[in-house]
Amino acid sequence: MKLKLWVEAAGSDDMDLFVAVEKIDRTGYIVPFAFFGNHDDGPVALGWLRASHRELDEAKSTPYQPVHTHRKEMKLKAGEIVPVEIEIWPSSTLFEQGEKLRLVVQGSDIYSYPEGGHMNAHTATVNKGEHIIHTGGKYDSHLLVPVIPPREP
Repeated sequence: MKLKLWVEAAGSDDMDLFVAVEKIDRTGYIVPFAFFGNHDDGPVALGWLRASHRELDEAKSTPYQPVHTHRKEMKLKAGEIVPVEIEIWPSSTLFEQGEKLRLVVQGSDIYSYPEGGHMNAHTATVNKGEHIIHTGGKYDSHLLVPVIPPREP
């Protein structure tokens, strides 16, 4: 999966974006998945990106999987709206009729746990000011989800 967003950082020159894809059952409850080996409350899949590291490696990227160069920081200018493409971890999750997919976008880790153990939280974010996501018209923010058709019997 890939998430494309058009973003703006009002009052800052950078931002950290964390995303999760969650499965919601027919009754409206989150379906939990195994997560980080010792948790059972995780999402379908996760992704994250610092906006200043949005430069894509055009030779390695595909429509479904962005690959970032991480060679330089591309800081945002005041009022600048830029596209970011966020890779989301691979997943193969069956969605039945009536179930929903929910996309969560925020400026910190989607899930947090007590310190200790093997957890590596993203605590050193660059987030300041207001983060704005632009959608509609020329701002084609979207979640790209590959669909695998059912096998013929």
